[in-house]
Amino acid sequence: MRTWNWRRISAVTVLAALAATALVIWQIVDLWHATAAATLATATSILWSATEPTTGQTTSDPEWPRTPVEARAGGRHDVSDLGWSVFGRDGHVTDRVVRRIRTLAADRLRAHGIDPADPAAEPDAERLLGARVLQQLKSRQPPTARTVKTWLDAIERLGAAPTTEEHRA
Repeated sequence: MRTWNWRRISAVTVLAALAATALVIWQIVDLWHATAAATLATATSILWSATEPTTGQTTSDPEWPRTPVEARAGGRHDVSDLGWSVFGRDGHVTDRVVRRIRTLAADRLRAHGIDPADPAAEPDAERLLGARVLQQLKSRQPPTARTVKTWLDAIERLGAAPTTEEHRA
């Protein structure tokens, strides 16, 4: 059974009536608008009292049952986490994925003897990755999925580091 907070309802009703009377006496609003404002304040107070939990009731939300999480070998959680974190709310690829791809590209370039931080090595990096891919990798704009696919294709074309025999030829 709901118990009403009569003290609050009475206090709001009296204060609203006094305020409405003062507004009418000082000719700020007319009688009908003052009455409507006082009635609205009283109705709001009643609604507030009716929806407030009473003493002894719990205010916590019911919880969903927790499902057990199995930790499986093979890094499946990492792959799943990465898969869910690829795209942001704006539809672009997230910074986390972009950083990992840039690190991968830098590692592959270093394996080919090119220092990605060296401005003098930029023509060699451009030759291996392509001018467009290199400029996009250096850009700070969030890429789309198609752009990332282009990046990964270019990095994959690099392959592993050349062997010493290939390097001599």
